Amino acid sequence: MKKKIYTILILSIFLLFNSVLAVTIESKKQQMKLDENKGYFDGDVKVQIGDVVVSSPRAELDLDPETKKPSLATFFDKPYAKQNKDNKKHEVKADIIKVSLINKVITAQGNSQTNVLQDKKPVIIITADVQEYDTNTHLMKATGNVVINYEDMVATSNSAYALLDKQGDVQNIKLISKAMIKQDKSIIKGDTIQYSKLRNDIIVSGNTLSDVTFDNGDRVIVYARNQQYDQKNSTLMAVGNVDVKYSNYKANGPKAIMHIDSKTNKPKKIQFIGRSTIVENNTNSVTADRITMTVNPKTFEAQGNVKTNIEQTSEDKENKMEFSL
Repeated sequence: MKKKIYTILILSIFLLFNSVLAVTIESKKQQMKLDENKGYFDGDVKVQIGDVVVSSPRAELDLDPETKKPSLATFFDKPYAKQNKDNKKHEVKADIIKVSLINKVITAQGNSQTNVLQDKKPVIIITADVQEYDTNTHLMKATGNVVINYEDMVATSNSAYALLDKQGDVQNIKLISKAMIKQDKSIIKGDTIQYSKLRNDIIVSGNTLSDVTFDNGDRVIVYARNQQYDQKNSTLMAVGNVDVKYSNYKANGPKAIMHIDSKTNKPKKIQFIGRSTIVENNTNSVTADRITMTVNPKTFEAQGNVKTNIEQTSEDKENKMEFSL
């Protein structure tokens, strides 16, 4: 059996801030065509670019026409890239991976998957048609059938951005177009969803929906133009043509704030700010400039131009009383 022969090509190029990036390429076969500004590598290709290692069956290297220095490395046939930093590991899988040696940008095309692991446990997993990671800014972009698994959340959208810090921890996630987050039994939808680790909140914009089921089984459905879930203060604020469905109540108004008990994870009260109406069992209703509904015990407090409509029976729709305060 013939012994495998590996060739090694070491190239050094100067990048931004005059730093030196060493590129080491190992493969069974290598061919450099300087007149075409190309390099071809076949068979067990392994490339190390700084602290990033890429493995693939086949790869090509583009050279700058003027300097003849490496500018772009392209890996074919389902390559695999990894980067180890302290107790964290970054992995990228795709049909094709491109590494810009000038801009330090990694692009994964076709069935791409990015994994960030800490102590060998997954922290975030992103799948998409195309992903791009800028190692300078630590910004990750994903487009096409995006699915993000982060902590206990599963997020989907047409495109997304994830900002990581130097340690590889997620700082911000932005979902764009048909965005949705599922967490336990709860769902959040909107045109755009933004998660901030620093603020510890989720901001949803455009045609928003929150369908939240609490530990005790209570379910609250909120429609609004914009919503913000503040995890630190345990509040859900909805603004703009707000519709709320809770138990046998329906409410509508310009703004609503739901306060959640941080210990029991149950809704405590809902405040409606601005001219709002609450309807019980599709019959009795209260309209006021400000309404506060306490969940347990279930009580109402209405203030400002209050109008109460009480229907005495469900059979006799004409027999009703109205009170204006």
